[in-house]
Amino acid sequence: MSGTPTRFILLTAARLLDGSGRPPLEGAALLIEDGRITHIGRQADLPPPEGGPIHRVDYGDATILPGLVDAHTHLLSPGDGTIGDDVAMEDDDILLLRAAKNARTVLHSGVTTVRENGAKHRVAFSLREGIRQVLAVGPRMVICGRPITMTGGHLYYFGSEADGEVAVRAEVRKLLKEGADYIKIVASGGSTRTSNPKRASYTVEELRAITDEAHRHGKLTAAHCACRQSVVNCLDADVDMILHCVFTESDGGYSLSPDLVERLAAAGAWVNPTLYILQSAIEFFEAKREREGSLPPPEEALLAWTQKELQVRMEAVGRMIRAGVKMAAGSDSPWAWYAPGGFAHEIEIMAQAGLSDGDAIVSGTAGAADSIGVGDVAGRLAPGREADVLVVKGDPTRDLAALRQILDVYQAGRRVEREVG
Repeated sequence: MSGTPTRFILLTAARLLDGSGRPPLEGAALLIEDGRITHIGRQADLPPPEGGPIHRVDYGDATILPGLVDAHTHLLSPGDGTIGDDVAMEDDDILLLRAAKNARTVLHSGVTTVRENGAKHRVAFSLREGIRQVLAVGPRMVICGRPITMTGGHLYYFGSEADGEVAVRAEVRKLLKEGADYIKIVASGGSTRTSNPKRASYTVEELRAITDEAHRHGKLTAAHCACRQSVVNCLDADVDMILHCVFTESDGGYSLSPDLVERLAAAGAWVNPTLYILQSAIEFFEAKREREGSLPPPEEALLAWTQKELQVRMEAVGRMIRAGVKMAAGSDSPWAWYAPGGFAHEIEIMAQAGLSDGDAIVSGTAGAADSIGVGDVAGRLAPGREADVLVVKGDPTRDLAALRQILDVYQAGRRVEREVG
């Protein structure tokens, strides 16, 4: 990243999206002074600033919008299909180095704020501090530190196993003492070998102990929910965000009743459905089959299951969208085969599931920022805010793929020197 920002930077482009979902501002100008936005308007109406020269950048037929906000990352993972159990066997210093590398990639892709959804031991705390001290380059980080999980539960290997109401409440206090911004809960099994994704883990009483302790300290909660019962339990316990929000029953069936959809909407809880992680696996196996002519039977079976799972979950997300459930885009990258730097794909698949293109962009800007508690500093362009800005070719309200055609990224008014190609 370049050094001290020029005092005045004037960005102009064919259009500007402020992140709120309002129609694009045509013939747009955005003025940055000492790293903060001081004016947004039409180029013809820009008041001449006083006090120094202006560095002008005209992007032509492009769109200025807020830096993207990814509400769900795991930066210590390589995103190459390595399962979490094996990732966690690596030494913490190697995990930290990989997380720093991934953080740079994510920032270069236009994501200026992330919520990290769980890392091993103190890796996330160290990465956040390293970025703050400019020892590493990366986005603004909102972290839980480690997810709270039952003994042997999903992500137990990250280091915060706790059972029972007293123990889980104590774990919340420990994480807050270490500097966690929010509390991540593992409410069902997942991909961890010792867990069962079809079954809820914590009881409602344990979940309530976690949310009560977090809320007493003004912190949000988010819960990994890979089965229907875990979703219900988290609604009973006033969890703020449902991650994945899968409605699998213990027998492997899928059940999403109208009553549960209505309850999700009425609760006002955010849902982060993490859809593209399934699509990325499909693309990996299809490419491998085309390259090699065939897949081994276990991989062919996994591909078929993933294709069916994505179809079912896309339909469920569409139903939730139509019911007014609040949606936040979060990639879950770089977990499984979802490589870092591809958050724009998550915004695109949210539109495929049922959001309008404009609402899909909001789900990855202002909506995502609001959902993770940083709506006052991220996800929107407005005078007085730090200038976290993304500039892309074309018009993403007409073609969301434009979000992948990056021209420039600015972080607090500084143009990010990106790796291109």
